Amino acid sequence: MSEEFRAVTRKKWIARRSINPRLRRLSERCNEKDEKEVDVDAFLKRLEQLCTQMVGSDYFIQAMETVDESLKALIDNEKFSRLVCFGIGPFSRNFQALHQLAFIICTQRHYGIDEAIYFDPVFRESEKQILQRLNCALMSENCEAKYSVDERTLFYLPHCPNCLTNNLLWSNWRPKCLKHLILINNSFESLSLSKTERLLRLDSSYILDVLPYVKEYQLEDDYETHNVFNDLSVHVFPMASLPASENSFWNKREAPTYTDVEMISAEEFGKLRLT
Repeated sequence: MSEEFRAVTRKKWIARRSINPRLRRLSERCNEKDEKEVDVDAFLKRLEQLCTQMVGSDYFIQAMETVDESLKALIDNEKFSRLVCFGIGPFSRNFQALHQLAFIICTQRHYGIDEAIYFDPVFRESEKQILQRLNCALMSENCEAKYSVDERTLFYLPHCPNCLTNNLLWSNWRPKCLKHLILINNSFESLSLSKTERLLRLDSSYILDVLPYVKEYQLEDDYETHNVFNDLSVHVFPMASLPASENSFWNKREAPTYTDVEMISAEEFGKLRLT
């Protein structure tokens, strides 16, 4: 039988019909590229070679200096307890995602962070195996970045949809939680200048609200390969800069909801796994 024609069970057909067009295209693209899984051992060797190059690059050295500078704004000497990475992408199939993975692995090693947790709905089986071989944990469910912390945590969201960062802020919308967040993600300042406030409120309301209180440290994009680390910054939330805990600014609000955004929801992720 030609490879152009494959049997599709009724269960899979119904699932695909029920997925929105954007998610269905993603599912089909991932399935096409999943036909041949990568050799995990060979990939890990390639990744280690890239990590060796990464730690010696001017970009990485300057990035670590910038993270160190951001930590000084927090005054305390609390160490990172964990690393959480959302949305790094299909790193065995995408050049930019591969370099981003090398960067965050090197960052984890640089700061001696023992616990690392990853999630991306597009990970295929070999990518999960690669992360597990690196002693990284994998989230089995899509929490949509609604992840609260009570210890110093480094979050890496390279070029992720704004709504993921927005959800992360909502989940930690208290001074005692925000002070533990160190975010490496798309620049808040650049975002605030990219659209009108009315449009930004659709998926970035918490980002806009916290903008006057965040300290942002831009990561200079001088990496040898373009379009890998552009428009990324380190963001921290010093207690001294935040409104007092009893301020109405922190009043509990409903979880954000979105329409027509580039985020795979928990419900959509469940449907994607049926395909």
